[in-house]
Amino acid sequence: MNWKTDLKLSDLEAGGRIEATCKKCGLTHYEQVARLRARPDMKHLYLDEAERLLRCASRFCRGPVRIALIHDDKTEGFAGGMA
Repeated sequence: MNWKTDLKLSDLEAGGRIEATCKKCGLTHYEQVARLRARPDMKHLYLDEAERLLRCASRFCRGPVRIALIHDDKTEGFAGGMA
């Protein structure tokens, strides 16, 4: 088991995004979680099942994609150091 088989689309924040990278051509695009949840075929799917349904955004490729979760873009400063 991994994080894709443990999480459902409904577990993610509606305002979140998922990064989808094409395994065939390498194009990366972003999917809105709310938009994916609105699709009747994806409403209650686990992330690994949704990954199998998603395709490349290029209309000439339409290859399978690999998904990754996008976390907050906040960068945090170095918290360690010498005492």
